[in-house]
Amino acid sequence: MRHHLGTPGLAPGAAPASVVHMRITLIAVQSLDGFITRHGTPGAGFASAADGRHFRAALREFDCGVMGRATYEEACVGGTFSPTPARRRVVLTRTPERFAAVAVPGALEFTDAAPAEITARLQAGGGRACALLGGAQVHRLYLAAELVDELWLTVEPRLFGTGTPMLATPADVRLRLLTHEPLGDDVLLLKYTVQR
Repeated sequence: MRHHLGTPGLAPGAAPASVVHMRITLIAVQSLDGFITRHGTPGAGFASAADGRHFRAALREFDCGVMGRATYEEACVGGTFSPTPARRRVVLTRTPERFAAVAVPGALEFTDAAPAEITARLQAGGGRACALLGGAQVHRLYLAAELVDELWLTVEPRLFGTGTPMLATPADVRLRLLTHEPLGDDVLLLKYTVQR
């Protein structure tokens, strides 16, 4: 169950006139055996062109996104990163001060805040739909905080045996399948809702 985190300017215990729930969707691509990276190689370079098309189209549905430092750095190297105030990005890192020179208030922010605090700030700034973009540590933190509403998972027809698992630590999260659709030859998109 999600708890109201408080809104600046309201007295403690006072309810705002209307609270719009920000939907958080974890978006990931993984191998059939559950890895979001291939062996020790960072990023999702193994993802198919079909997943790439799906991912780019899906991101248009979100006004904000949260990712970890390694995911941010991989996106910058791959040239797929373009934050704007209309699509605010928050990077979760243990050392936000390292990124002060590239931070853009309201568009690209770096923080070591807890997921609930990040979510409250995004929602207070008008966020209505947030894409949780990885990696495994960020997935774990948001699922443990019970902030994830949906999981959109592309399953690629690959087996790696090693790599980064989708979750950094053991978990037990119940899901309910919403939809399944082929994205291309042998590539499947599964959309789940998180059961609370």
